[in-house]
Amino acid sequence: MQSFFAALCLAAVLAIGSAQSDSCDASSIQAITKCYQTYLSGYNFTMTDTLPEYWSFHNRRAQWLNDYGLHVQPQICLLGNTLVSCLQPYQCLGPNAYLQMNAFNLTQAQDYYIDLAVTTYQCGAGYNIGNQEFYCLAFCRERYQSDLDACSTQMQNTIAQGGNPCTATQQFLNCQSNIMKGCCDWNAGVYICNVDLVGVNAVSPQCSNAGLLSCPPPRTLAEMAAIAQAEIRAARHA
Repeated sequence: MQSFFAALCLAAVLAIGSAQSDSCDASSIQAITKCYQTYLSGYNFTMTDTLPEYWSFHNRRAQWLNDYGLHVQPQICLLGNTLVSCLQPYQCLGPNAYLQMNAFNLTQAQDYYIDLAVTTYQCGAGYNIGNQEFYCLAFCRERYQSDLDACSTQMQNTIAQGGNPCTATQQFLNCQSNIMKGCCDWNAGVYICNVDLVGVNAVSPQCSNAGLLSCPPPRTLAEMAAIAQAEIRAARHA
């Protein structure tokens, strides 16, 4: 789940002070719990009525990726997509529902909900791009981690100083996207932008609902090749 940690951190900043009004009735919570029991058993966690500590789960999945790389991604997404389908009927689902499943605290309840949103993108619309960019994203995340962190710090400082949070968030999306685009290619930038965006929207959708946040569309390999050739020709005649 490349760059998922950035989505968690960003959404945590923007979720401060936001009200969580979601709630599920007992029968819905029982059904949602069963979905998570099945999902977490795929990672060798046994759940009764209490979610495991979020980072224990997250780190186990991350270890799979570290150990097996892209080869384990289909299994991770099989588990993830099964969970997404299982939860589809429950429109009540939100951070408070995870508290009803005894998540450790509100922060971890939000982490689980953000995780679901990011999984939906990474194992759905972003799956092919994520696989194509998998190893380059991993390399660039390690090489440019301080620059990626600086994007987040700048956003936090802007908001803390009274800046418009929607503008600051779009600047953050652009900042991380440009780093990955420069290190890998256009679609890597698109991918990290969308991972961050769905994470933010899970707990703080106000800016997106107002049409103030966006990510660029992906490009085909032919489109990227044509643009690269045009840039080379332009450079030769400069």
